[in-house]
Amino acid sequence: MSYEYLLKNLIRIKSYSGKEENLKNFIEKYFFENNISTIKQEGNLLVHIKGRDRSRAIIFNSHMDTVSAGDEKLWRYGAWSPTSEDKKIIGLGSSDMKSGLATSMLTATKFTNTKPPVDLWFTYVVKEEQDGSGTKSFTKWFTKKGYLKLYSKIAAIFTEPTGLSEIEIGHRGNIFISVSTKGNSGHASKPQNIKKHAVREMIKFSDKLALEMKNWQKEFKDNVFDPPTVGEITSIKAGDSPNKFPATCEATFDIRTTPNFHKVAISRIKLLGKKTGAKITLAFPPAPAGYTNPNKKIVKSAKKVLKKSQLTVSQGAADLGFLTNIGIESIIFGPGEKEQAHRTDEYCYPDQIPQAVNIYKAIVEAWAK
Repeated sequence: MSYEYLLKNLIRIKSYSGKEENLKNFIEKYFFENNISTIKQEGNLLVHIKGRDRSRAIIFNSHMDTVSAGDEKLWRYGAWSPTSEDKKIIGLGSSDMKSGLATSMLTATKFTNTKPPVDLWFTYVVKEEQDGSGTKSFTKWFTKKGYLKLYSKIAAIFTEPTGLSEIEIGHRGNIFISVSTKGNSGHASKPQNIKKHAVREMIKFSDKLALEMKNWQKEFKDNVFDPPTVGEITSIKAGDSPNKFPATCEATFDIRTTPNFHKVAISRIKLLGKKTGAKITLAFPPAPAGYTNPNKKIVKSAKKVLKKSQLTVSQGAADLGFLTNIGIESIIFGPGEKEQAHRTDEYCYPDQIPQAVNIYKAIVEAWAK
């Protein structure tokens, strides 16, 4: 199966967060046809390839899910109709991260032909785009099964898109909150009777949160990470009738955190909600920030192979923090254009896939020395 054919097949399978089952079945079938055993771990799929040195291991992490396609009519060729154009393949998830997914699958196949120098784990996880619960679940399983203690050294490579030009050694955390405000309901023809407007209360909370965030950015300034941020309202719902003032307004916010701010963010935001009369709850479990010191061997090994690549820290969030928080040194490096993530007409350059397979093999061999 050629890498382009594999990539297009992966893109054709709709795999929103929480709905990755069909894609997981496809990956499982791919490995079965290549005589590679798989392990089902809750919603995840794992491949364990034993190496010559059983005391050390490298984990490859790839997520199966994508964000929503949004308005499908805006896609030129259809979100799940991968189309080749000017050395690109256009389709939902092409960069984030089905090109990385294809690379991981091909890398696993490559290493089964020749025994790797250390144990390798290839993990295909769910819900990265939502709350990271797939990687979180794998981390708990890996620890409970005794592998964390079994190996003297463990490293990880997350196959997220970096255009094969950056080695990310960290990322901010994220907290998705749900906010609820209340107001007076009533007929829209009589606004004078509405003393408290639920939607306006939400706007007030949003404005105050943005102002407070400016103070938190100064308080939690970090030499490694960009300051914490809060996006504007990412979704909002208030009533279902155009001629009635709604009694409640519901909205979600996306908070990006630095390690120190992550520890206190929820309590600070809830306190602000209490002051403004807004009810704050978590939309999903928080995902921590992650960081690997540049002096760690996995970073040095990657730099040895990729001499011209920059070391960077992502403003976004990923699953790396779940592994670094239990002592597993990790990097993010993979095919695909990260600025294409979550965009309509998302594209990737498929020729990066075979390059990435060779780079991963070289990094494994460098780290194993």
